[in-house]
Amino acid sequence: MRIVMEKIIYFVFTLFIFIVLWKITAVLWDAFVPWNYKTDLLGIFVVIPVLFAVSFVFASLSFKFIKENT
Repeated sequence: MRIVMEKIIYFVFTLFIFIVLWKITAVLWDAFVPWNYKTDLLGIFVVIPVLFAVSFVFASLSFKFIKENT
């Protein structure tokens, strides 16, 4: 049961971090990137997977930090 709870908490951390990164990226994207279909495809196929990867890395680092300090 403990492992299941750890996985759920890890997923929630990942989801929260992804949402925060998504909002930051959206603000910067709207400010600096011109709107056309090429930049939208770039966002879909490059930026979103990078955001997923970064959110998993940040979640695992924060989860590891929390486990070590408790």
